[in-house]
Amino acid sequence: MGSLLIRISCGLMAGGLWAQSGIALHNLEIGGAGLFPVSGYKTDAYSAGAGWRPGYELRFLRPLGAEVGFTEAWLPGSSCGHFGCTHPRETLKLLDYGLRGHIPLDAGRFDLSAGVGGGYIWYQYGNSFTNGSLLQYSGRAAVAIDRRRRWRVAFTLRTWRDLGRPTQQWLSTTASVIFGMGGMP
Repeated sequence: MGSLLIRISCGLMAGGLWAQSGIALHNLEIGGAGLFPVSGYKTDAYSAGAGWRPGYELRFLRPLGAEVGFTEAWLPGSSCGHFGCTHPRETLKLLDYGLRGHIPLDAGRFDLSAGVGGGYIWYQYGNSFTNGSLLQYSGRAAVAIDRRRRWRVAFTLRTWRDLGRPTQQWLSTTASVIFGMGGMP
């Protein structure tokens, strides 16, 4: 009986320490992005361009969260015909969703994470042939800039590609600010 009470007491104290970890339940992200065509015939007509990315993550477990985000980038393209070439700017929109695993370092001040999930791409002048589902995977490094670890500065590399025959692969980089709210129970 005494052993059971000690185990329950230790469990309750560990739960209290868990709640004081400073890990936010809800994380809102906004940042500047760069989108780069990597390979595939659907990316041949594009050059790298700037964009922006808002995102949200729900940390339902300490080391694991569900995330969703949206990247919009403006890419210069090229269109050649009988009378020469033009270089229009086209907007690409990428939706990402998935799971992200976290490794906190230095008592939660630094956070390394990796994510994997699905995505969807919309071309400005696209159709059902060009728009489509993608696989995305990413890595992120974030550092807390305040004492409560609610504000973070992060850098993310995210790769987008289609499944099967590789017709398009994109790389996005994002420098962002993350605000966390609501501590984990």
